[in-house]
Amino acid sequence: MTEGSRELAYRVLQQVHEAQGFEAAFRKATGLTVCLRPLPAPGEGVGILPEENPVCRLAVQTAAGSAVCREMQMRLRRLIESGRPLEPVTCLAGLTVLAVPVRLCGEPAAMLHTNRLLLRPVGPEDVEAAVRLLRGWGAPATAETIAAALRDLVVLTPPQLEAVVRLLRIYAEYLGDLASRRVLADRQGRPCALAQALTYIKEHLPERLPLREVARRVNLSPYYFCKLFHRSMGMTFTEYLARMRLERAKDLLLNPALSVAEVASAVGFGSIPHFNRSFKKYTGMTPTAYRTTRLGRNKVPLAVTLSASG
Repeated sequence: MTEGSRELAYRVLQQVHEAQGFEAAFRKATGLTVCLRPLPAPGEGVGILPEENPVCRLAVQTAAGSAVCREMQMRLRRLIESGRPLEPVTCLAGLTVLAVPVRLCGEPAAMLHTNRLLLRPVGPEDVEAAVRLLRGWGAPATAETIAAALRDLVVLTPPQLEAVVRLLRIYAEYLGDLASRRVLADRQGRPCALAQALTYIKEHLPERLPLREVARRVNLSPYYFCKLFHRSMGMTFTEYLARMRLERAKDLLLNPALSVAEVASAVGFGSIPHFNRSFKKYTGMTPTAYRTTRLGRNKVPLAVTLSASG
């Protein structure tokens, strides 16, 4: 892929991914977060950022730690491009990231990856080993810092690991298939209208958006637009609109300056009770509880290295 086509491919994947609500469901089921990131240009790593966690930040401040990180990401990139099944690539500190490529029209275009996790519980000896490793690289590591970073990491048993990897693989295939169908249809000159509709929806979320009006905006009949939308997006127009509004609401709720009523209005809900019911059904908690949980959370982000499975 050229740089321009890679960027376009990722934008399509991102639009489809944002509509699925997979990240919230995956977090509820596993306790892990999952991110979709673009695959960088050939010759670069896989785009899993080590700086996301304080332990990794300590490591990449040193020449030796940066070199290890780059080599592991390049190893994973080579495996992806070879088409061979991905083997675990585990860091010296024993932390793992599950990473799965997403292929668009047969070519790797993005990565789904989790936050850092453990394959077994850690003890004091593991903390000591990590401190020795980091100090050997020249990083100012302390036992307290490392222990705090490891304390809340999710630990997966072998059967759980197998199930989580399978879940990621299935979703990566599903996501790539949906996005590929949209790209292929675009090349045939048909659903440019769909791309226009998605842009229009995103730009007008606070407004009333009846299907008939959106279809009119892209010069399609409501009947054809409805069928095209469901076939291309894997969900109905109404489901997509609700998910986009609720995902946007989740972001806005992290701004303490906005009231719940202001958030509801900003994403197109005319009724506060309806917003509260919809939000709770989607996330499992009320908007107020979600805000309290997210803003009150003071956990250390999870990271250090990679282990890829795919």
